[in-house]
Amino acid sequence: MMVVPAGIAAQLAMGLVQGPVTKILEAYVSDLELRRKLAAEIEKQALTYASRNAELGAGVVMAEVKSEHWLSRSWRPLLMLLLMGFLVLVGLVLPLADLVAGRTIPFAPRWQALPQGFWDFLAVGMGGYIGGRSLEKVADAVSKRTSKRPPRT
Repeated sequence: MMVVPAGIAAQLAMGLVQGPVTKILEAYVSDLELRRKLAAEIEKQALTYASRNAELGAGVVMAEVKSEHWLSRSWRPLLMLLLMGFLVLVGLVLPLADLVAGRTIPFAPRWQALPQGFWDFLAVGMGGYIGGRSLEKVADAVSKRTSKRPPRT
């Protein structure tokens, strides 16, 4: 299952309701009040779905964080360290080595040779890692706040 950040999902839902869905409703529903109610219900359902999707994603991240296994807890940071290490190698170490050697060192890939898929993977990985870390912090703050709250009577 792909987890989409809630803000992006909400914007997507609003875009669909304000764009293609509105045009479809205008084409098939002549009653203005019914059209507005349908659009509002579609928007509500889309936002509910996006919110549920975000909750499920947060649950997955929290399960990983609370796991007893070191690798389950650490795979996101390890992946980011690996990606950042690769970027440092290709973007900093290799150009400096070329400068010191006075020629181009025969090592591939270089920036220009990296395929678009790599950059897409990096963008998604960074977004997922940053989003995951944000969810972890929010979940920790919420759990601490709810544990301090006195029980309701």
